[in-house]
Amino acid sequence: MSIVATASESLLGPYLQLFASTEIFIFVFMEIVSKLETIQRVVFKRARLLDNVIFVLVFGLFSIFGTYIGLQGSYGSVANIRDVTPIVAGLLGGPYIGLAVGLIGGIHRVFLGGESNVACGLATILAGLLAGMVYRYNKGRLLGPIWAMIFAAGIELMHGGLALLLVRPFADAIDIVRTTIPEMIIAVSLGVGIGVVIFHDVIKVEGPKIERQSMPE
Repeated sequence: MSIVATASESLLGPYLQLFASTEIFIFVFMEIVSKLETIQRVVFKRARLLDNVIFVLVFGLFSIFGTYIGLQGSYGSVANIRDVTPIVAGLLGGPYIGLAVGLIGGIHRVFLGGESNVACGLATILAGLLAGMVYRYNKGRLLGPIWAMIFAAGIELMHGGLALLLVRPFADAIDIVRTTIPEMIIAVSLGVGIGVVIFHDVIKVEGPKIERQSMPE
């Protein structure tokens, strides 16, 4: 194998590994949640309190799982897709649901430790909250996949900014951002885009059924 090919594999290896993990994670996650009636009731704004609680717990647990399938970076940091589910949750359910899911994933990340634990935990919490604010601004309509991916990329840039702001010494912060954020921008954006596409399909297929069920006979 040539030196150029070896260098290329070394450069692309982390990206390819994280993208493969993202694809598996998203399709397993969506295959589960998109079929649950309690999740669909939240999506179609017919949820009871228990439905919202189950939604938050399911999405929150998958946010935790998104941390564990990440790639180890510098100083205890992890290039991961933890922010995918708080973002999707906020875009589907609004700021309270997004914040609650972000709190589960974010607090768990804080307790894992590492120099970037506070910055990363805070970023996950803000990811869910800000996605919920987009839901409010968009009057409850789910963003299209392209805009959702752009929003997710912005969240990961914010994630990197928080690391630069909160992690000290600053040289460590730069190293953490350099070794994790580029992969996360692409992987999280891809994950959110896939999730939004799947939920648009759910809305398209299940929406007419829900409307027919709610019509008076």
